[in-house]
Amino acid sequence: MGEGVDSVALDISSLAVDMLLLDLRFLTSAVLSLDIRIEPGDGRPSCDGSVLTFHSDRLVSDYKSCRNLPARQVAHCALHLLLGHCGEKVPYFVSIAEDMVVEYVLDTLDSPHTSVPGREDRMFACERVFKQAGSPVPHLMEDHLLTIQEWKREAYENLFRRDDPSVRAPGDSPRWTEMAQQAMTEIEGFARKTGDGSDALLSVLRIRNRRRYDYRAFLRKFMARRESVKENPDEFDPIYYSYGLSVYGNIPLVDSQESSDRPRLDEFAIAIDTSGSTMKGPVVKFLEEAFAAMRQSGAGDGGRIHVIQCDEMVRRDDVVSSEADMRRLVNCFELEGGAGTDFRPVFRYIDEMLDSGELRSLKGLMYFTDGMGIYPDKRPSYDTVFVFCDDRYREHKVPPWAMRLDIESRDLREREVDA
Repeated sequence: MGEGVDSVALDISSLAVDMLLLDLRFLTSAVLSLDIRIEPGDGRPSCDGSVLTFHSDRLVSDYKSCRNLPARQVAHCALHLLLGHCGEKVPYFVSIAEDMVVEYVLDTLDSPHTSVPGREDRMFACERVFKQAGSPVPHLMEDHLLTIQEWKREAYENLFRRDDPSVRAPGDSPRWTEMAQQAMTEIEGFARKTGDGSDALLSVLRIRNRRRYDYRAFLRKFMARRESVKENPDEFDPIYYSYGLSVYGNIPLVDSQESSDRPRLDEFAIAIDTSGSTMKGPVVKFLEEAFAAMRQSGAGDGGRIHVIQCDEMVRRDDVVSSEADMRRLVNCFELEGGAGTDFRPVFRYIDEMLDSGELRSLKGLMYFTDGMGIYPDKRPSYDTVFVFCDDRYREHKVPPWAMRLDIESRDLREREVDA
């Protein structure tokens, strides 16, 4: 009987894969890269990134109860891998949140061979939690899920859990990161043509594929290289110098090396959005990052950084030109403002300083903000980057003349620990 059940289970799993690939073509590479294994027992399916394991008794029972359920389970496991959901040492409520995100995507797609009963209940529960968290991001959803009662916890597990969360590939697996990027590219092209219900999937894939930057390295790109005149005693030979003067009068035979090319930051501006939603902690950490990059670049002599606070108007401008200035500003920093967000006053303020000559060699402006604001109509004469510190992964559009960076507050905390 065991061999017969295993044979039936193998046929069911093969059919499930075939039906799934007919519905969700973007999962083709991911699913076909997995080996299907059938083992005895009635445990939940599991996938470690290489092998998708079904338990024969459970698989046959699931198929009898709902013919689409095995295909749904394959899709569920594949999406966990694409979205970088890692089961190892993940808190319980984070794993439930990951299941909710995956199930919501599948319910939104609602394809013929992955649709299973309970769709309305699942979508209602997910949308409520997403609203509370502000975004379909598991570590943000965890805070809300921690407050739910025991009976609702069990209900959520029954609604959303389809695999063993302890057996998943590492969240930072390069193989699955690359597949996630490929899948997003395919879906973007496909969705534009068909207008299918892939918005939720694209949203979570964009969150997954969002690049994480080295902001110190980025800041160093704004440094200017210019000639700094300074005598180099190691390359000065007094014998030839004196001999030339004795023979030719006031003409030395070999002159000393008086110039060298070294990186330095002349003038730079960091604008801080001090609207009501901005938090002091991330701002201070970001300023520390910028100052650390300045020190590492060796750009301390003569360099000046304007730290400009602005909400609807410019509130304050602190000029940093030394290590002491940096420490004083960071240690005593307080946000001034609290009104709405308008980016234009900072640009007008900088233009006035350029016109008056107070700024002579501004290399760029980095605008640190956590939300939407009103942008200038015209491109400024200096490079500009808007740094969005937004843990909710909202879409922020910037003008075509500006650069954009997205970070999370945890990026700044991680760098603090690394330092």
